[in-house]
Amino acid sequence: MNAAPLFLAGTLLCAFEKPLTAPERSGFQTTSSTADVRAFMGDLARRYPALKPYRPKGAPDRAEGGAPLLAWRLPATSPDAVRVYVNANIHAGEVEGKEAIQILVRELLEGQHPELRRHLDFVVMPAYNADATDALDPTTRRWQPNPASGVGRRENARGLDLNRDMMKAEAASTRFFLAMERNFDPLVVLDLHTTNGSSHGFHLTYSSAVSIGNDPELQRFNRHLLTEVRDGLKGAGLPTYDYGDFEPDEPGRKGGTPERWGEVHPLPRYLVNSQALRHRIGILTECYVYLSYPTRIETTRRFVLACCTWIAAHRTEVRAQTRAAEARWQVAWQDRRPSLPLGFEPIATEKYPFEVITPIRNADRQIIGEKARTTLELPAYLTWQDRDLVALPEGYLVDPICADLVRPRLEAHGIKVLAGTARPKGSPVLHFHEESRVLSPDCFQGVFPLSLKGQWQPEPQLKPRILPWKENDLDRALWIPLDQPLGRLAFYLLDPRSPDGLVYWGLLQSTLVRSKLMWGEPPRFPILAVGTLAGTESNQPLPTVGGKQE
Repeated sequence: MNAAPLFLAGTLLCAFEKPLTAPERSGFQTTSSTADVRAFMGDLARRYPALKPYRPKGAPDRAEGGAPLLAWRLPATSPDAVRVYVNANIHAGEVEGKEAIQILVRELLEGQHPELRRHLDFVVMPAYNADATDALDPTTRRWQPNPASGVGRRENARGLDLNRDMMKAEAASTRFFLAMERNFDPLVVLDLHTTNGSSHGFHLTYSSAVSIGNDPELQRFNRHLLTEVRDGLKGAGLPTYDYGDFEPDEPGRKGGTPERWGEVHPLPRYLVNSQALRHRIGILTECYVYLSYPTRIETTRRFVLACCTWIAAHRTEVRAQTRAAEARWQVAWQDRRPSLPLGFEPIATEKYPFEVITPIRNADRQIIGEKARTTLELPAYLTWQDRDLVALPEGYLVDPICADLVRPRLEAHGIKVLAGTARPKGSPVLHFHEESRVLSPDCFQGVFPLSLKGQWQPEPQLKPRILPWKENDLDRALWIPLDQPLGRLAFYLLDPRSPDGLVYWGLLQSTLVRSKLMWGEPPRFPILAVGTLAGTESNQPLPTVGGKQE
């Protein structure tokens, strides 16, 4: 019998069989490595030429440990598309998003969800934390039902939590993401996670992009998007709610009774939150950790699909809302000098009926049963009040001595940096007068964070033998005006009092932290403000909106 027809038939069969992800091929006994992701997405790209590997200009091609940083672009088929970036596996023990986004891309290419294919222009990065993705270990995150292969690690190869790195931009993955933002400029960013272990009745929780100093109107729209998605999925049997946890303690940990839900951390160090300072929309997903591995993948896929479906249907409004936020920032500089907060205080937003589970756990802390399940109406702390409003200067000057440290971080974010000679010569130069400081006794992200309080004053703070500023130093300094599109972000990076800026993250530590062993003459404060600051301080809170992040 001639084997050629059989071989040809087998070849044709393989050609028409759809590519399978690593979990699908293994009966959900494995999760994808970076090699698995590359093979699956490469197979899709060979079958569907619209899908292309994506690497933005200036982005690193590998993580610190050598694993490849891999992304793909799937352009829309119509010209009125909204650009959407989907990120997964930033914490590589939380693998559901990595698998869900691969499956969703396959569905789009196969002709499913035609409205998304037509109106959304995608960049996806399934294995953002590449080194940790490949460090599969069955002993990692034993409290969640995992595949036999185990899952990856939370932090990258250098021990950095990549979801705390967005401001200081230290990691290769972060620099890839920022290059993507400069190149692709998505209006919507999704980041896919799994919770760390809270026991509640939701299959998935979510958060919008929230940050102190964000545009309140855009933030309301961001939450409106997610509330409508929540309401639609509730009717489809998928209960979701704003990300959070029971407080002061979850039942079953210490036997406490919850009194409220949530705690607000509106800081831009988180990948999704950073979008709020860019006038963009962000969506964090946190799948319920105790669902089975296949169910977690499907739950994440359904939620991402629902969000993208909403975005495609409301694409005109998405564009209008982001453009309006950009315009409000520019108008604020034309009408009056804007103010931004340095602090925040969580407030009760609403009451909601929560399913409170008292779990029975095994030795690995997996839930194997329930002692009780009750419904409690609890206050949900999902929003905050701004505190410590300060009027903004026209911009900042950064000491030329520190330019090689600061300029790359600012330009990585897309912030415009000019020569000191470009500063407005008619505006006064202001010096920072430090009133108090807290140098953290604990190391966080490889640094001992430094928190400063103080005021800008027209004269230098008197210190013996301090290095003086000269006119030539001002001309050689970096000039960063705040009336630029990313001025909100520039303020929180550069103001010394920022709770998430470059001073906090220790970038200027050698200048600002002097031990007893440093017996030489002190350097000058490395950041100056330019412009009058009438009415700089206000302790009156302004209501805004937000959500929790961990």
